Amino acid sequence: MSALTKISLIKKCTAGLLVFAIINILCFKIFNYGLKQYYCLWPADILIIGHSMSEMAIDRDLLQEQTGHTVAKYCMNGTSIPDRLVMIRHYLESTGHKPKVILYDIGPRSFSDGLSINSHALFYPFINESPTVANYVRSNATSRDYYLKMLVPLSRYDDSRIGAVTRGYRHDWKNRSVKQLNIEQFKRQLAKGNFWKAQLNSERQAVFKETLDFLEAQNIRLFLLVLPNIDLLNNAETEKSTEVMKYIRETISHHPNVTLIDVNSNFESRHELFIDPLHLNPQGQQEVTTFLANKIDFP
Repeated sequence: MSALTKISLIKKCTAGLLVFAIINILCFKIFNYGLKQYYCLWPADILIIGHSMSEMAIDRDLLQEQTGHTVAKYCMNGTSIPDRLVMIRHYLESTGHKPKVILYDIGPRSFSDGLSINSHALFYPFINESPTVANYVRSNATSRDYYLKMLVPLSRYDDSRIGAVTRGYRHDWKNRSVKQLNIEQFKRQLAKGNFWKAQLNSERQAVFKETLDFLEAQNIRLFLLVLPNIDLLNNAETEKSTEVMKYIRETISHHPNVTLIDVNSNFESRHELFIDPLHLNPQGQQEVTTFLANKIDFP
């Protein structure tokens, strides 16, 4: 190969890499804007932190309308208690704003295993936006994954996030599920012991206490929401569920800025409001949101 051919090849490769980098960065910025809109990473009076239960149970627009306060809804499917603290810190760091109150879903299974063991991947798009997120991802991701995400920003997205990006651009936070709860099928699962069980995990308990202490130091009021689960699930292990809820009540008794709101007991027997044992349908979302709007007060 002649010297001129080598130079030409190098120029073409360099140009190709430059085009790839530019397209990658531009697409990432487009995706990131939509995702930040969906997760409402902007200053608001009320910040909702949770996983899919909160996402399906609380109508952001309706809550904002009924309370007269701005609402940010930062909910990601599969987030556990350690993830929630990262989400709170991420919100504060990326917006530079402290909400007046935080709504945070809690319940008998909040300290259990069963949520995503790779939930740090949910935060890949925000590595560069928050020191807390950067440290969390670096501590949990493999070196290969971490450096790939840093070098190729678009690789921080997978198919599951594109829907959130699209809904973010549309400002669409509504529960639009058309699924229906199959009671008989769930009864069979219960009989086999195939359900998400309540338990206490010491590591998650420690992070929960850390979260309460952090919010108290920030002077942010916290409403812990026991969101509805179907009564069949709640009655499957009442002793263990009672133990977990007792722990929660005892823990928050030392934190005057924390209020526990039991939403579950008002809706657990309303089977027509569920799409599965843990999640509400659109009608359920409307009713629960209205219930919450009448329970929340402000400092």
